Amino acid sequence: MTQSLLDMLRIQAQDRDLLDPNVELGAATVFRLVRDMPYQRASDRRPETIIQEWRGTCSGKHYLLAALFQELGLNARVMAGVLRYRPDPATTHPQLLALLDSAGGDFVDVHNWVEIDMPTGVMIVDATWPVTLKSHGFPVNETFELGKSQKLVYPVQKVYAIPEDEDPQVFKDALLRKHFTRSELNAREAFIQALSAMLSPSKKDATQNDYPR
Repeated sequence: MTQSLLDMLRIQAQDRDLLDPNVELGAATVFRLVRDMPYQRASDRRPETIIQEWRGTCSGKHYLLAALFQELGLNARVMAGVLRYRPDPATTHPQLLALLDSAGGDFVDVHNWVEIDMPTGVMIVDATWPVTLKSHGFPVNETFELGKSQKLVYPVQKVYAIPEDEDPQVFKDALLRKHFTRSELNAREAFIQALSAMLSPSKKDATQNDYPR
């Protein structure tokens, strides 16, 4: 019998002393566990890999979160939003700004989050940043209340619902190629890699000025 993602999440969380065995895995607890996974790319973006390696970026975390919500009986789906914005030089590490210079100084991406259909309407869920990064100026969604939308951590300009019959990563990659130049995508990749390295658990004691906000 195939192990459910909820069971996998529970086992990994308990092994890491992040979950009491008596706590029920409801939507709020699932959100907290996924949100607080370190912001780093896993070896791939399959939900099972995100759980096993206990890390992910906005794509992997939300592919996993949507699948977990679905196992809980919620009508959840992954969304994608095209974004382009210029980080504030006063609060962003110079190394990261330099990575964007060749592409005009803007950070471009296709951001992912989850939407849940609720009786009161659509609920937005964004688990990108771990709560530990709040003190460094990151826009963290600290609380989860079923039916109450959270704030997106990035300003998106165009929103897409990922079709149920499509691989979400294939869909995301197609949007990236459609909306951005190769130079912009190269700068994006370098930016994400550098940001993930800065946010690695081994550097969690860095000072606030070491991080972009």
